[in-house]
Amino acid sequence: MATVLFVVKATIRPDQEEAFNRWYNEEHVPQFLQWPGAVSARRYKALEGEDRYQYMAVYELRDEANYRRLMASDHMKTLRAEYDAHFGAASERARFAYTQVWP
Repeated sequence: MATVLFVVKATIRPDQEEAFNRWYNEEHVPQFLQWPGAVSARRYKALEGEDRYQYMAVYELRDEANYRRLMASDHMKTLRAEYDAHFGAASERARFAYTQVWP
């Protein structure tokens, strides 16, 4: 089965950026990786381009069924609620999901 990439892009206020990165790396990503079927998680910061988001997290999941279970789960509800509690007012974000089509 094809893996799924779940991508979250965010822009954070400059006064919250250090706390955002620390929390994301030390708390949020490890919590995500506790999900059965989570394969990996990586974070990136934009260098250039036309995207308005400065950060991107790329989460790899085993397959589409696992991704769908995650999206409907209490685990995801908790992850989103914690993000909102910490940085919801200081950030703008967008979510995307992609399934592998080749090779």
